[in-house]
Amino acid sequence: MSFNATFPVGLAVDWQAPSGITIPNAQLKNWLLDTGSLTERVQSLSDHFSLELIGQRTQIPHDNELSLLHNNGNTSYQAREILLCGNHQPWVFARSIIPQAFVDRELSDLGREPLGKRLFNDTRFTRSQFQLCTAQASQFGINSDQTLWGRRSLFTLDNYSMIVAEVFLPHSPAYSQLATSEKESEQQL
Repeated sequence: MSFNATFPVGLAVDWQAPSGITIPNAQLKNWLLDTGSLTERVQSLSDHFSLELIGQRTQIPHDNELSLLHNNGNTSYQAREILLCGNHQPWVFARSIIPQAFVDRELSDLGREPLGKRLFNDTRFTRSQFQLCTAQASQFGINSDQTLWGRRSLFTLDNYSMIVAEVFLPHSPAYSQLATSEKESEQQL
């Protein structure tokens, strides 16, 4: 599988509270609602971990992002998009909308370092509840009709919040039980 989308990929999708969505199985639900560091989880499950920076630059957020960031007031933002790769395969696409104040202070010189490493090692950040979405794999330049699942939450420090959104790509372990169930169903037919 190759990830063929170019920066900025974006996430112009409908986001919903988890209570409004039926998640297909317990394993996927565990991945979507896990409040720990996704980066650390991916690292722990892969023999070879890498972070691929797709791009980062000043950008006007999508309307669905701006509505979530309304309390930040008048500020500029940077969009940062990355792939978390496990075992040489892209497992997670992540898009973060970061207030310039965070880029200038807490998150300066982030480069190819995982954002989660900074967020989960700084107890000043608080995390909101998750919102969930579905998206088609083709939205990410993936030649597949698979429906992908994603989540987003706000990380807040002082008077600013940023969005961290993550979509589990087809090779993610979040779907391994789904793939097993589908294969078992095919064998029974």
